[in-house]
Amino acid sequence: MNRSLPAALLLITVTSVAAAQPPNWTRFSLGEANASVDLPVNVFAVDAGPAKKGAGHTFATPDGRADVSLYSIPNEPPRSPAVFLKEDFQLPQSSAIYRRVTRNMLAVSGYRGDQIWYARCNFGRTRLHCVALNYPASEKLQWDAIVTRISNSLSNAS
Repeated sequence: MNRSLPAALLLITVTSVAAAQPPNWTRFSLGEANASVDLPVNVFAVDAGPAKKGAGHTFATPDGRADVSLYSIPNEPPRSPAVFLKEDFQLPQSSAIYRRVTRNMLAVSGYRGDQIWYARCNFGRTRLHCVALNYPASEKLQWDAIVTRISNSLSNAS
């Protein structure tokens, strides 16, 4: 299936998000954590260091208005996505406007001030592989295609 961006959306994304360049996608891997995700390296061009949670890494836009973190955490004790969302999820669920929970993944998104936060975690027997993004709410439409590709590319947890 071809997942290329429609030309109009690409133009909007190029203008607002990637500073006149189409996203340059590459696969980022956490190595021993066995987590990986597609990232537009020209959009998230700043190495922002270790993720705040688990074994992982964070990247930001050059102007600091958006960031993405890929991390892996133990699923101990073993929890289902629904239980994890109810008991352990650390983002403000009261502001969540989107929740999708299946047997082996969860995706949640909401507003925090003038930012949108988005998190997805894939659940395995022993680990959760997660990706989290923060970006300006005023640029939601421009970020939708990037967030979707990042989310859909998240590797399955082990």
